[in-house]
Amino acid sequence: MAWWSRFSLEGRTALITGGSRGIGRATAELFAQAGAEVIVSSRNGAALEEVAAAIRAAGGKAQAIPAHMGRLEDVDALLSELERRALRVDVLVNNAGISPLMKEPFSGTSPELWQKVMDVNLRGPFLLAARLGGVMAERGAGSIINISSAGAMRTTPLIGAYCVSKSALNTLTEVFAKEFGPRGVRVNTLTCGLVETAMGDWTIKNEKAYEFCLGMTPLGRHSQPDEIAYAALFLASQAGSFVTGGNLVVDGGTAI
Repeated sequence: MAWWSRFSLEGRTALITGGSRGIGRATAELFAQAGAEVIVSSRNGAALEEVAAAIRAAGGKAQAIPAHMGRLEDVDALLSELERRALRVDVLVNNAGISPLMKEPFSGTSPELWQKVMDVNLRGPFLLAARLGGVMAERGAGSIINISSAGAMRTTPLIGAYCVSKSALNTLTEVFAKEFGPRGVRVNTLTCGLVETAMGDWTIKNEKAYEFCLGMTPLGRHSQPDEIAYAALFLASQAGSFVTGGNLVVDGGTAI
């Protein structure tokens, strides 16, 4: 077997949440290039269709299914639509997330904001991993990738709820890895540092915050979405066939 064939996703179907932009879009485009049929999902239906159309125009296979990961009814509708379209998910990338900046101390986080962050960043990934991971386990193969953050290891009160949600997501990975591993499903975390996305935009454009972030980053820069996508491809493909329950940190050294 040629070494590069280990990175192929030919014949597989990948669901990527938060797939309309940033890390999600870059991952969808790369997975399609690697041979996968990709399903992109996010709140923005029009943006999703644009991503899927661009992938198809480039010769790939893509479908769009809008869903808000923070709404139970949307998650249920997404799962039902996958069944209706007879789409067998082999790779799940839980990428959708929110990181609202706090205007008050972490101790002043409102119950409403706390719940909103936990619903999108933790409950949504749990529900998709539980349902789709269970189906993968019945087939004896699959890969689940949870996109986390260096904020889970280097916490800050400014985004305290986000940090807690990502730390919990890391634990979710470990629990599912132990549960699904004996049945052939690999579950891993991919931890990002500062990435040039809509979520990272505030830090990049805030001079003091950006200098502080770069001061903690040995590589001295932020990353691009495709740098995260290539790491995701490793975890999704047979190149990462003996990796489960792991945390692949792609943050330029921020978490050191």
